Amino acid sequence: MKLLVLLSAALLSACACGTSAMEFPPRMVVAYRDLRLDTAADRAKLLRRVDRAAAAFCEAYDPMDPETRFDARLASGRHCPGAAAILLAQHMPANVRRAYRAGRREQGAVRGSTGISPGGKAG
Repeated sequence: MKLLVLLSAALLSACACGTSAMEFPPRMVVAYRDLRLDTAADRAKLLRRVDRAAAAFCEAYDPMDPETRFDARLASGRHCPGAAAILLAQHMPANVRRAYRAGRREQGAVRGSTGISPGGKAG
């Protein structure tokens, strides 16, 4: 099964101190072999998987620990999932990254189809 795994740059600078039960750095793993990335439904599944992986990463990541902090964008609980998804996308194979971006565009189109104009008034 194909997996997309992001081992953070912190691996390169991991401290020599003792490790806790939690793996450091937290990994984001997304399986995609079972997906047909040429279909909108499976691109939506890919987005959900990336979002879940990013959320799990942010839950495990402690941005307040100066020994494990490796990206300032991950320090905010509000911004961490989005930043983690971007980091993951940067490490995706090109075809998976294209499908991910297409899925994001499609998701935006669905969210934008509320009938409300950019000015905030129903159209």
